[in-house]
This record gives sequence, C-alpha cells and structure tokens, in this order.
Amino acid sequence: MKRQLPKLNRIVVKIGSSSLCKNNGEIDPNRIQSIVNQISSIRNRGIQVVLVSSGAVAAGQHLLYANGTSIENKQAAAAIGQPVLLSTFQNYFETHNLTIAQILLTHDDLHDRARYLSARNTLGILLDHNIIPIVNENDTVSTEEIQFSDNDFLGALCTNMVNADLFIILSNIDGIGEQDPTINPETNIYNTLIIDEVEQLKKIFPKNKPNQLSRGGIFTKLEAPVMAAQYGIPTIIANSQTPSILLKIINNENVGTYVQPTETKLNSRKAYIAHAIKPKSFLIIDHGAAQAIKTNKASLLPSGIIKTEGSFSRGDGVISIQENREEVARGILEYDQDEINLILGKQSSDIESILGFKHHRGIIHRDNMVIIKEY
Repeated sequence: MKRQLPKLNRIVVKIGSSSLCKNNGEIDPNRIQSIVNQISSIRNRGIQVVLVSSGAVAAGQHLLYANGTSIENKQAAAAIGQPVLLSTFQNYFETHNLTIAQILLTHDDLHDRARYLSARNTLGILLDHNIIPIVNENDTVSTEEIQFSDNDFLGALCTNMVNADLFIILSNIDGIGEQDPTINPETNIYNTLIIDEVEQLKKIFPKNKPNQLSRGGIFTKLEAPVMAAQYGIPTIIANSQTPSILLKIINNENVGTYVQPTETKLNSRKAYIAHAIKPKSFLIIDHGAAQAIKTNKASLLPSGIIKTEGSFSRGDGVISIQENREEVARGILEYDQDEINLILGKQSSDIESILGFKHHRGIIHRDNMVIIKEY
C-alpha cells in the first residue's frame, strides 16, 4: 500500500525519553541538537511544528541520584529535570533564531471543556506567531488518576487540538514490527498499516510494558496512532537515531511505519468526548438501551438506565455508558445525577411530572455521544 502524505502545513512530533537521554538518564545534547536542527529545516519550509517531548523525569532522576518508582519521587525528578530539558532545547533553538514556549498539561486540564479550548487556543496563537510549542505532561503535579498513559497519547491529543496534518512518533525502534522490536530487533517492520491491522496487533502486545526510561512501551505506539487516525491524521513511527529522520519523513521517504487515517473522522467535539478525558462516573444501562445506541445511534433515554455510579453534575465532563461493565459509549449529560436517579427507568413522557421540567434532548443526546466502535 502506497503512502499518501497530505500537504503539510502543521505537524506534531513526539519524541521519547530514550531518544533524548543516555542510558543513565542524563540528557544527550547531541541528540537534542540533531532534532532541533531538523525542526529548524522543517520550519524553513513553512511547516509549523509542535514538539511533544518526554525526558523530564529521566533527566531529573539522574540529577536527584534516585531511581525510585513512587509517584512522589517521579514528581520531584520532573521538577528538577523539566527546566534542564527546556534550557537545553532553548540553547539550540536560539542558534536558529527560533523561540520556544513551554506547555505543561495533565489529563485534568483537559477534563473541563473550557480549559481544553483554552489550551487549544494558546497553541494556535503560539504557532501563528512562529513560536515552537514544546508540550509535556506536568509530571510534577500528575498523579495516577490524572496522568496520561504516555506522551504518545498526549501527542495524539495535540494533533487534534492543533489540526495537524501529520503525527510523528520518534522512539528507539524502527517502526511497528510483527514482534516487539525491543525484544527481537530482527523482526519484520511493517511499512504501512490500516486501523484494523493495528487493532489486531494491540491484542498481541502487552499493555504498558515500559523500558527503564519511559512508561508507555509498544502498546501506546499502537494506541496513539489509532486516535490520530480517527481524527483523520496519519502517523509515522520511526527511529530517532536514523540520520535526518524527520527530513526523510517530510520528504516522504520510505522510513518507519505509516498508519493510515480512517476515511471518516470524528469532529472536534466528539474527539474531545472520546479521548480528551478519563470518565470518572458511569451510567449502567440495560441491553435494550445498549442496542438502541449501537445499532440505531439513538440518544440515551431514562427508560434504559439501571443505575448511576460515581458523582457528577450536568455537563460535568464525560461519563462512561456501560452494559454489564463493558463500555458502550461516552457522552456529556443533560441532567444532574440527582435528577437522573429520580427518573431512571421511567418513560420520557414522565420526566416533566417528576422533575417539573424536561430537556428535549434525552439524558445524553446523540450529538454529545461517541459509540465505542467509533473510536
């Protein structure tokens, strides 16, 4: 299958800790200089670049002289490593007369739609003023509940936030292989994959099996391109140590693994619902409601709800809709939890007599819902 790169106006480049640091965690200035030189050449072609960079925790652990795996230890390491990492990038970008900006995010920052849009607007303004945003997870305040699974995931979210034309993941592997390239370096590397093939590979590789410098592993190299593909954005996974790798990708040379985007894509709002936040609350529904949502793409009505779990209010982020503990869809509610508890199992015609009012869009309207198979 031939690769078909779109016209490139804006790209997102994610680079992992293992591509920026030595084995002991110390930042490798030569590697950073190489990446900066390539990004500068890309900017000279009129292509805007968002850089999603890992490496803060690894750099900080090296300077903290501690390798503990506790959240607290990683937070302290990130506090030390982040300014070191940014300073190194800044020193090299300045030689090309390029200005950088730091964007630190947690999953909680994107939980609120207004904050999500604020982050998106900030990135847009920076790019419009020829600034290179360097995005990283705010590891100093991140906990397991609010952290991204990996910066691959954060990079995929950024592709949607900035309407990128291409997502590039640079790692320590040549691409996605039939086997894990970190275990079997001789494995055959796929040139091109479609989403169905990636989904099959996700069943083979273990989830979140990190190396010593990162927490994502091969699984997120599969999961993140699926997200980008559903935004209509192709992904290329390649080895950061391949000479001039970014320039080869931009020139459409046959390097790495290309993941083809889907023909239909989620709009910006549904992409937010599907991926931007982790649902913390749940609606448990019956089989009939699940079938209506999946087959007929219907809105969720009160008659199909069995119970609510967690704590939530109307419009309070995204809620998970489940049948028998399996997620059916995600959506944004039209009612508060207390109101839903009063009308669950009831007919829509009974809502006004019970609550004294009625929203005419159901409990979750189809426009504010994403079915699992859609993402």
